[in-house]
Formats: sequence, C-alpha cells, structure tokens
Amino acid sequence: MAQAALTYLSEPERQFVHEETARVLAEVGVGYNTPAAIDLLEAAGAQVDRTRLRARLPWDLVERCLATCPRTVRLASREPGKDVVLGDGSLTFCTDGTGTYMYDDVTGARTEGTAHDLREVMRLFDALPEVDYAWPSISARDLDPLTAGLEIEAISLDCFGKHLQDEVREVAHVKPLLEIFEAVAGGSLWDRPIFSTIDCTIAPLQHEREMTEATMELVKAGVPVLILPMPLAGTTAPMTVLGTCVINMAELLSAVVLFQLAQPGCGLISGVGAAAANMRTGDYLCGTPEVGLINVICIEMSHFYGLPVTGSAVTSDAKASNLQAGAEGMLTGLACALAGADSMLAFGLMDGAENVSLAKIVMDCDVVGMIERFARQDPIDASTALAADIAEVGVGGHYLGRRSTREFYRAGEIWQPRVLQRGPFEAFAERPLASEAAQQAREILDAHVVAPLPDDVVREIDAVIERYARAVGARRDRTTWRR
Repeated sequence: MAQAALTYLSEPERQFVHEETARVLAEVGVGYNTPAAIDLLEAAGAQVDRTRLRARLPWDLVERCLATCPRTVRLASREPGKDVVLGDGSLTFCTDGTGTYMYDDVTGARTEGTAHDLREVMRLFDALPEVDYAWPSISARDLDPLTAGLEIEAISLDCFGKHLQDEVREVAHVKPLLEIFEAVAGGSLWDRPIFSTIDCTIAPLQHEREMTEATMELVKAGVPVLILPMPLAGTTAPMTVLGTCVINMAELLSAVVLFQLAQPGCGLISGVGAAAANMRTGDYLCGTPEVGLINVICIEMSHFYGLPVTGSAVTSDAKASNLQAGAEGMLTGLACALAGADSMLAFGLMDGAENVSLAKIVMDCDVVGMIERFARQDPIDASTALAADIAEVGVGGHYLGRRSTREFYRAGEIWQPRVLQRGPFEAFAERPLASEAAQQAREILDAHVVAPLPDDVVREIDAVIERYARAVGARRDRTTWRR
C-alpha cells in the first residue's frame, strides 16, 4: 500500500528540537499559576518556585509522564456507532472554535453569534459525514455569561450526536458539567467519554489558573484532554518557525506532566495551535505557509514523543469564502495530513477564526474530501495497474466499457465534490460558489433531524443548570438551551 506522506525533520534535527525543548523545560521553566499544580510537581521531583508558582521540569520527570500516556484516545459519541479513535492510523476531522461572528456569504453582513446560530451550526455539523467530532464553532453572545458555560454544552449536546469537545474555563463549571455529560452518557465518562476538554496554555510558557485547575479535575473523571498551546511567532513566540515550535512543544509537555501526575493514564492529545502574528496589528494569522510548517514540525515531534496529535488547518485569514480561503485551507490541511496528523481542526472559520460561515462549512467539506483522497492508502499492485485492460484495449481504444472502470468509479477512485463546480460552463454561469454552498447548507438544515435527547435526560440537564443558576444568582429562562 502506498500513501502520500512527507518527512520534514531528519533524525538529527528531531533530536535537536527535542534537546532545545527539554532545555527550556529544565532551565527556563513554566508558570503554572496554581498551588495545586505546584504541589504535584514538587512531590514528583520538579524544582518549584512557590512564590511565583513556577516549576522547572527535569527530563526524567517528563519521560516518566510520557510513559503513562495512552497511545490511542477514544472519543465516544452521544449516538452509538460514531466513536472516534485518535492514534489508530486513521485521519479524522474536528471543527474549529470559537468564532465571534456569523458571516453571511450572500449579503456580506456579519453579526455577533447567538444561541440560535449555535444550534444551526451544530445541527449542520451533525448532518455532515465529513465532520467526525466537533468543537462548538460559534460563541453564543446572547446567553447569560453566568450560565453560558453550561448552556453552550447543553445546546451542543441537544443538536449534535457525535463527540463533543470544548474548553472548560471555570472550576465551578466542572461539577455541573460532569452531571450533564454523565446523564447524557448514561454513566461514567471513563466508560463512554462523550466529551473531551481543550486546555489552552498561555504563551509564552504559562498555564491559566482556572482552566488548569478545571482540567485537573476533569481528567480524574475520565475526560480526555486536547492540549492546545497557541504561541504566535513574533509576539508570544520567537520570530522563527522553529523557535515557535519549541515554545509549542515545551508548553505541550509541561501540560502532559501535570495532567499525568493528576491522573496517570489519562487520555491526552497533542494539539498544534501555534501560528503567526500580523506584525502590523498583532492579529492571529492562521492561513500562512509558516503555519503549515509549524504544524508539520510539531506533528513530527508529537509522534516522536508517542502522542496522538491534532493539527490546525483549513481555517483561513480570508474575509470571505474566496480563493484565499481555499488556498490557505488546502495548504495547511494538506501539510497536516502529509505529516501524519491523527486529526485536524477544520470547517467554516475565517478572518483569523473570528467569523463562521455556513457556506464555508459546506465548502470546507470538499477541501477535507480532497485531502482525504490525496492522503489515503492505495494498493500498488496488479489490482490497480490493470495490465490486462491496457493490453485488451490496446492502441487507440477506450476504457468506458470496461468492468474495472465501473467498479473503480463506483468505489471512489475519482473523488466527487459536494459543491465544487464541475461540468459545462453554461451549467454554472452566474452561480457563485459561495451562494451555492449557502443554499446547500440551508437545504441540509431544513431536512436534517437530530436524534433527540431522552426526556429524562432533558429534565436532568434542566435541573443541573437551574441549580447552578440559583447558586450564582443568574436569572434564567428554563427553556433557553432547548431547541
């Protein structure tokens, strides 16, 4: 079997990146910003500074913690039959998050995201087979900030039957969220981890206190973690691709150590969130060639450490679903796939992950489909060489009538798009691609029905959110999160 792949770093170069990363951890150290982390690290042999809540990590400690990391991580789905396993050799796709605005590709208008937008986006993700699991892609700005952290997950669970992944930003949210997830899963998340959390480190070389403490609690309940460093070359990371990768990997490994100490054997996924900064504005750039290279290096280093890895791709800096969006998405997506990512973030985000477009979600399905086709394994043998057909057709004939043509075509030898335009010019004249994709998204939403949550689970979620709302003094309409 042959598979398109690339290797960027030589063995000596991988060793060099490893040594530089280990040097940062041991000599510069990491700010953990919570005594709970410092207690664990000191007991494990790290050199800690309790005043500044920092720690230096010797490599033998990092190595011990890497040894307890599972090589595969299962992400269970709400609905049966849609589980995802990272690290088993397959390539999977997750949605990217979390945009601020909904963008209308037909009118060009953008508006702040709402709970209604979140429902529509999650239902569209549920309907699209290209989406394997999802990080809610739009922030619902009309929800009460006191309860939004719970209601966003409740809405997502109600509108989406696959695995859900999201950030948990407050320790106070852990207990009620676990009650919600366990009610939906029908038991412990150790048995069916229908939710995984995202732990974003704070570049350079820091951890945010509330999110870190929340993640430390979640891993004890069986919740897998995507560790997602997000250093930006030129601002929160050095102004080189390699220097930015070193920061990404150092932050990643510092989180691996902490969470393995908190819960040995917990499921951890290496994330590549590093990108570049616009040096004129400070904005986050996610579609540059450098982002592709950063992903390639960090994916190779994650494999070096034996971790399943999620790359960041297909998101764009474009302001609309246009040539720039397609070019940047394909560049970063193909880079991740060829480097051997187990998963990648994709679907619908642009303008530095600020804007979400239903049309771009559909168009990105075609980007993802092309990437999957390009990177899939294919046999290189007599079954695909078709020498007998070549001999029988001979010179000047054609293959339209061959049985192999029908069989291979039906089996997907030539990839077929969802919305990209093929066929006669006249068939697509004055039919802009983005408008076609927006219309297709609307048609999918009109037709798709998500499997409902059981009534007793809905009542339990309501009760959990109501208890939390009373505890924090929030005024809440009991039906806010429901369809």
